[in-house]
Amino acid sequence: MLVDLEHIARRKQGKNILSDVSWQIHKGEHWMLYGLNGAGKTTLLNILNAYEPNTAGKMTLFGMTPGKIGYSAENVRSHIGFVSHSLMNRFQDGERVLDVVISGAFKSIGVFQQPTESHKQAAQTYLAQLGMTEFEQQYYGYLSTGERQRVLIARALMGNPSLLVLDEPATGLDFIARESLLQALEQMYVDNPDLAVIYVTHFVEEITPQIDKGLLLKNGVCYKAGPITEILNDTTLSEFFNKNVKVAYQNNRYALFSND
Repeated sequence: MLVDLEHIARRKQGKNILSDVSWQIHKGEHWMLYGLNGAGKTTLLNILNAYEPNTAGKMTLFGMTPGKIGYSAENVRSHIGFVSHSLMNRFQDGERVLDVVISGAFKSIGVFQQPTESHKQAAQTYLAQLGMTEFEQQYYGYLSTGERQRVLIARALMGNPSLLVLDEPATGLDFIARESLLQALEQMYVDNPDLAVIYVTHFVEEITPQIDKGLLLKNGVCYKAGPITEILNDTTLSEFFNKNVKVAYQNNRYALFSND
């Protein structure tokens, strides 16, 4: 088991941000993390990344337990590849795409060490998985938002993570760019069968067939977790939103509609 959260809580400034969240993630599992704004998703991710402590409950991250020998924030993060929209603007426009990806092996913004041939080959492999081979010598600043996102995912894979966290990766993308990204991700999941993934989103339309588990977070509480078919259905989501909704499933994709 990679992640084992048991009744986790997080209290800040006298307010409960998370309450009684339990979540187990195993090698190779693909999870959707879904919640409205303010549900506590960011805090939960910060706890997983060892940026914030839990204030109640127990957790084991990649075989390490806070307060026990071997646990450190650095050791936890060495197992995680994290891709968020805020990372996109931290790279120089004049950096080559290949160098941006290689920097992931060193957990740095920019390449300040001499990369080896194996680093280059690994970077090329991950770019190929994400459909970005033709851009490897291109300048990062010339890429579209969707292309940059795929480059950053390839960069995250360079760290050989056990868990890849994709924090709303389709934010700001038009339909074509979103579908290109999701198609590339589906291939990446297949090419990396041992990699566990958390896909964070506000939109069920982004959930592709390889994402087969889901956790609904509501007001800091784990509302429901389990197989995606038990999460993305009329009954569960109508109760979750406290509003009648209809979940459609066509061509292996979901869509959500108001049913009032």
